[in-house]
Amino acid sequence: MSNLYTLLDVSFLKNSIVHQIPSPASSTRSLSIIPPDIQSTTRPGSLTESDYLPIRNEIHPCLNCGEIFKKPGLLEQHQSIKHAVCELLDDDPGKNIVQIIFTTGWPGKGPVISRIMKIHNSPKILAQFEEYRESVKSKAAQPGGSRLRDERCIADGNELLRFYCATFLCDLGQNGNSNICGNQYCSVCEIIGSGFSPKLDGISTLSNSWRGHVASPEDIEDEFGFMNVKRAMIVCRVIAGRVGCDPRSGDKDDPGYDSLVGREPGASQTRLDEEDELIVFNPRAVLPCFVIVYAA
Repeated sequence: MSNLYTLLDVSFLKNSIVHQIPSPASSTRSLSIIPPDIQSTTRPGSLTESDYLPIRNEIHPCLNCGEIFKKPGLLEQHQSIKHAVCELLDDDPGKNIVQIIFTTGWPGKGPVISRIMKIHNSPKILAQFEEYRESVKSKAAQPGGSRLRDERCIADGNELLRFYCATFLCDLGQNGNSNICGNQYCSVCEIIGSGFSPKLDGISTLSNSWRGHVASPEDIEDEFGFMNVKRAMIVCRVIAGRVGCDPRSGDKDDPGYDSLVGREPGASQTRLDEEDELIVFNPRAVLPCFVIVYAA
């Protein structure tokens, strides 16, 4: 992974991954429908701009499709479902970056990529991710805490680039389809729409896509072919925070660690290596950024 970060400037990588979703201030820009003659008149007894305030600021257009909503919350919900992803085309400079990240570490010719999709995370999910980062930084800066990797924790929450393999059932991203489905068994759409489940004992993230691929059942597409199950790789930004390296002491409720190295018992390492599995306890610490549909 160190070679990958050498190849790709870290700041550019983060700028490529952070999704430029229109802010609520811009995407929910209100449309004034007050007639010009009413705006300019001040005749006694005539209607003024204040008489129109109940209906002003109640029109919120979607900048992607033009659909109109009366409340900003409805617009945000619409965008998070109907415009959740967009496919990266060949002329998009970010596509080549993601391809390099994805194919690094694969043996032989590597996987065949069908499409790469950029995730448009909702403002709520983005805010939760950044709030969690700040909480990790704050804890790391407190005196008397563990000093292991605290410098990184204080700087950026010890953010890492990790991979998570999941399945999906719909035609996400195919032929310009940008909306997520509502099928409860479609894991990719569930993660994009709601984030990772807090019911999980931990979210297993891997250092490269090859390790993420082999961590999932090899015959999953064949076994669940009747459901049209397909495999996809999710590229994630992960706030690792303080990393515990002893699997026997791992506890999602232990305030001493934010994540844990998934290592075989008896291993002597005392730090997170490139080939290690990283188990993250808090779902807010994982931000899905790209979905890659592939075959191997």
